[in-house]
Amino acid sequence: MSSPEVHHVSTTMVRPASCIDEPTGNHRRIDLSPGDLVFLRIAYMQKGLLYSNDEKCINEKISNLKTSLSHTLDHFLPLAGRLAIEKHEDDNTISVYIDCNSEGVEFIHATSDISVEDIVSPTYVPQSLIDQLFTLTGVRNYQGQSHPLFSVQVTELRDGAIFIGCSANHSVCDGTSFWHFINSWSAIARSAENHASSPPPVFERWFIKDTDRPIHLPFSFADKLSAAVRDTTTTEVSPLEGLVERCFHFTKANIAALKARANSEIISETKQNMVISSLQALLAHVWTAVIRCRSSLNDNYDDSRVLVVLILMNNRTKLIPPLPETYFGNSLVGGLVTLKEGELIKKGSGVLASLLKEMVNSNNFEKSRSFIESWIEKPIMPGPAGDGPEIYSNMLVARSSQWFNMYGNDFGWGRPIAVKTGRNGKNYGVTTVSPGPVEGSVDIEICLPVEVLKAMENDAEFMEAFSS
Repeated sequence: MSSPEVHHVSTTMVRPASCIDEPTGNHRRIDLSPGDLVFLRIAYMQKGLLYSNDEKCINEKISNLKTSLSHTLDHFLPLAGRLAIEKHEDDNTISVYIDCNSEGVEFIHATSDISVEDIVSPTYVPQSLIDQLFTLTGVRNYQGQSHPLFSVQVTELRDGAIFIGCSANHSVCDGTSFWHFINSWSAIARSAENHASSPPPVFERWFIKDTDRPIHLPFSFADKLSAAVRDTTTTEVSPLEGLVERCFHFTKANIAALKARANSEIISETKQNMVISSLQALLAHVWTAVIRCRSSLNDNYDDSRVLVVLILMNNRTKLIPPLPETYFGNSLVGGLVTLKEGELIKKGSGVLASLLKEMVNSNNFEKSRSFIESWIEKPIMPGPAGDGPEIYSNMLVARSSQWFNMYGNDFGWGRPIAVKTGRNGKNYGVTTVSPGPVEGSVDIEICLPVEVLKAMENDAEFMEAFSS
């Protein structure tokens, strides 16, 4: 049976409400920092919100969404711009910046035979359905030279529900910035006034010193960053070969029990001053189950195999001076932990939780400065998952955050009933952390082979965390 199709009704380029045509070259320029540049070859972020049917007129909803989006862009002008490359003939280098030219963001109104139940009922995320609810799948951030930096598809489902699928350029904003924008848009949409209620975004990019601005990249990067795709079609991406995604829902009580257990294990090892956080306990529980169940399926399992886990963390408060939470750009740091799989299976999730805690505690300004300085000396721009050889063949990655305000986005017809992510950025072991629909709960989405997920579902130690 073929999947229900999505049909585009209209496509509009929404510009800032106060936009006035300016002469070429008179736009504000925002030079990208190393934290932005490192994402240039990665695909756009894709986050979506599902809303139940409230029987309000769909045309009024679409009109209000466009109008409020236009007014929101007045406060977030960089998203309405495009990326641009400047060539420096004097030293044969290039630099990349945001041209705040107000070309606008893409707004697509679509319809589909997909229903709410089609999205939320399956045990495994129906990625083939979800993919149709997003735009710019496979488009990489450097292609923001010709593609909009933000695109939204508002899809009417057959039962009257609505899915708002957003794709944002990750070289322009990180998750904290993205949800600041969405929160502001929803606030404007449901209010009579066209102004944002949240603190205004800060666009000025952070550099170690002003002489680093703009960052000069080797001229050889010009070819890598050429915008080969000049039309509005999406780039083909390979399916999740052999992988499926499942969302595990942890209640507030579940998480408290896992945290208490992890901390009791640490105390028993005399690490009295170390307190494991809820997220560290949760990720350690999930990832330990992944390795335990995966090893049980492999007759030739090697317990000396090294596992690498990576957590992407908001780094605003670690910089000197610290950045405000409203900093609109990328301020992320990747924390790496390695250990032998056999040790993890033998000792349990407590050992991983303690290593995660040690990694978080060691994150400081000196490490950030050292990374940035070395990156400027030798820029590295990794490609998307599955693009060429991987740096690590055995990695689990955590992205997003349970602290983002996802379920508070009421556009005037109530709170969302589910949060979903698009295809971009997904690969083996990619773990997406989101708040659950009930306050204090957390949803963990993870991509794995179906046999590993089934083994986890039959693993008593893992499933015990879901008992009442």
